[in-house]
Amino acid sequence: MKQHPVDRLLLRLACCIQNELLKLNLSRIEVVERAIGAVLDLTGRLKALQRRMALCRSQGWSGGLAPLMEEVEQLARDVPYAATDLDRARQAAAWTNPSLRDIYLDLKQAEDEFGDLAYDLKEQTLSVTTEAIRLEGVYLGPFEIRLDVRRLGEARGTPYTIEALDPHPASSNEAVTHPHVSNGGLCAGDGGAAIHAALAAGRIFDFFSLVQAVLTNYNPQSPYVSLDEWSGIACHECGYSVSQDDVYWCAICENDFCQDCSSYCSRCNETVCRTCLETCSVCEESVCPGCLDTCPRCGRELCRTCLEEDQCPCHEEQEKDDEPDTSRNEGSKEGGRENSQAGERNPVQAVADPVRIEGGATLET
Repeated sequence: MKQHPVDRLLLRLACCIQNELLKLNLSRIEVVERAIGAVLDLTGRLKALQRRMALCRSQGWSGGLAPLMEEVEQLARDVPYAATDLDRARQAAAWTNPSLRDIYLDLKQAEDEFGDLAYDLKEQTLSVTTEAIRLEGVYLGPFEIRLDVRRLGEARGTPYTIEALDPHPASSNEAVTHPHVSNGGLCAGDGGAAIHAALAAGRIFDFFSLVQAVLTNYNPQSPYVSLDEWSGIACHECGYSVSQDDVYWCAICENDFCQDCSSYCSRCNETVCRTCLETCSVCEESVCPGCLDTCPRCGRELCRTCLEEDQCPCHEEQEKDDEPDTSRNEGSKEGGRENSQAGERNPVQAVADPVRIEGGATLET
């Protein structure tokens, strides 16, 4: 039966996928070989140690047994680790290569399910496009899941990328086009192991389905940018949305503010919103409540710097009150001087005029 041209292209793509998976399994076998070598190396060291211990025992060299026992202790710790690494390598290499028919049928299923299965034999890429995605009211648009078939044979790395076809990135980071996608890389979370297993087994349809499931669901525990902050953070004062990098946090009221609604304390340089700032009544600088104090003499509110430097106006007023009244003393001295001069000009008579009495006698006063 004559095959449809599209089917032949799918078959060629299935051959490419099978070849890359074979390379992957061969590289995993190589890892198993290295793990076996590590175990054999430890086994050889244990055998050599056994011979040396037997020699010391037969010759009665008790002093030489102590350092040998220290080596035994170290090897006893290394052997379990090497055995664990070997078992992990064995499990990773336990995948059997899928048949060409299985891969082909899986590709056909992906084509029927997603409807738009795009493949480029020259670049050896296979991709599907999701429908427009909206998570918790945030529109993100459709995404293309692109698989690089040539990278399936790599033991490390991620052979697929996620591209936003109608990008609506986070306001704080244009590289984040989805809460779980940054620079084309997917943070699959708990689904990462299942995606990796599907690729290793050549289950291409399962791979696309699992990635789409991650894209159409939101995990608030591990986003690059949370949906709550997708459009920015609202300023507590004016309500204007700003990116996370342009947010200023007020240490007094513990709210977020934009640059225009925030300032700083001129004393401690702490970021403070304009509402929480106070003004020193002396220097008129803007200070936070923590750097503002009350004058114990007059009750004025002023910054601590002005208070410590005695810049409060009441200090000068107190000094004036403490000065003596020199004008009153000068007046007293002047009055005394005038009285003295008057006394010199009009001396008091020491002897009064005689008073006559009857009989012709006189009485002096």
